[in-house]
Order: sequence, then C-alpha cells, then structure tokens
Amino acid sequence: MALSESETATETVVVPGELTLSNPVPPPIAVPLPIVVWPNEVKNAWLGILFLLNGAMFLPLAVVIPEFFVHTVSGADNFLLSPQGGFIFLILLFISPFALFFGIGYIGAALTCFWDAVRNDPVLEIGAEGLRDRRSGLSVPWSSVRSAKLLASRLAIDLQFHGPVTNWQNPFRFGVLFQRRRLPNHVLVSVGCLDRSAHLLAYTILTLTQRNGGEVISKLPGGLEMYPPLIPQRRPLSVARGTG
Repeated sequence: MALSESETATETVVVPGELTLSNPVPPPIAVPLPIVVWPNEVKNAWLGILFLLNGAMFLPLAVVIPEFFVHTVSGADNFLLSPQGGFIFLILLFISPFALFFGIGYIGAALTCFWDAVRNDPVLEIGAEGLRDRRSGLSVPWSSVRSAKLLASRLAIDLQFHGPVTNWQNPFRFGVLFQRRRLPNHVLVSVGCLDRSAHLLAYTILTLTQRNGGEVISKLPGGLEMYPPLIPQRRPLSVARGTG
C-alpha cells in the first residue's frame, strides 16, 4: 500500500468550522489540497519541557518506592508491620508501576517533542489521492482505508486498513501517548503540535476517508456523537468511475 510520488491533485474539500466560545456555529471551511504540514517548533519545544518536568517527577518516585521496600524488609524500620504501615505499603505497591509507566512515557514524549521541534522537513501530507505521514513512513491511498475514527483527545485519527501494515508507530508522540496498543491493521495519525489546526487536519482526513468509500466512526469513546458532524460531499467522477 504505497502512494506514488506522482499522484497529486489540486482539489478542495469542505470541512466544518472549529467551534469556539465566541462563535458557536462557525461557517464551513474550504480546504485546498494537497496540505503539506510542518511541526510547530514553539509548541513542540514548550510541550517537551512540560513532559520533561512531569517525567522528572514520576521517575524518581518509581525509584524511591522500591528502595523504601528494601529498607523495610531489611528490618531497619518496623513501621510497615503495624496496620497503618501495612496499608501504606499496599498503596505504595500499587503506585510504583504506575509511576514507572508515566515516568517513562513522559520522558519519551519529551524527547519526541524536542526531535519534532528541530525537524527541517514536512511531516504530514494530505492529498486528494492519499495520505503520507513521514513520521511513521506511512504512505497510502484513501482506497486502502477501511475506517477512520477521531480519538477523544481530538489530537489523533485512528485509521483502520483493509490489511495489515508494517509501519513503525512512535508510542510517545503527542496525540498517540498513552493510547491503546496499535493493532496490526491500525495506525494512529497525530495531528497535534503542527503548523495547521488539529481540527482542520483531523476533519480533512475524515472527510477524504468518507468521500473515498471508507467508514467514519462518528461515536466518540464516551458514546457521544462527534460534533460538529462531517459535511457530506460527492466523490470526484474520476474516483467514482475507477471504483466501478
């Protein structure tokens, strides 16, 4: 499933406007294709610093808790032998793996953000014929996309394909961080911390998936319907004839 370098088309799709407090019903947006997207250096740098601070808080905690256990088992402190100490022991035992999980996750996310901040090439291309995500090496025509779903964070799209894909997925990327493990025929495409609106990119991907015959799963994980809804559009004649 590869998208040819020569397959480009200049078209336009119409997506709903992004909701704001000052304008609850924004007008639709005409989006010229293709869209070539670069990382936002400032957003990635600041987010990387924030993730680094979070990691610096969780990782030491994950190291201190086992040392505390060793200190207690060695008999240096009998506090945990009391009912109150035993309760604290169980709490710390429960917290330790989560501290390690979040600590590693935040440090990995910080390094990924810093790497994206210094990249000197576009990372995402959305065209009438297909999508190319240079961060994961994904390059596919829309006809290979079986379904697309906007994640609850609205910072990533879960694409399901008709067959398995072998592209590497960075689990620490913003929008992908702490999401469920990727299935063989799924890829998460992050649309956060880029130089174009996450709303515009996400809805363009969803619209093109639907226009080319793929299913758009409109229900969010919480059971609510995606809002604003997609704007129905006709498929280009050339695409419609090609699928007949």
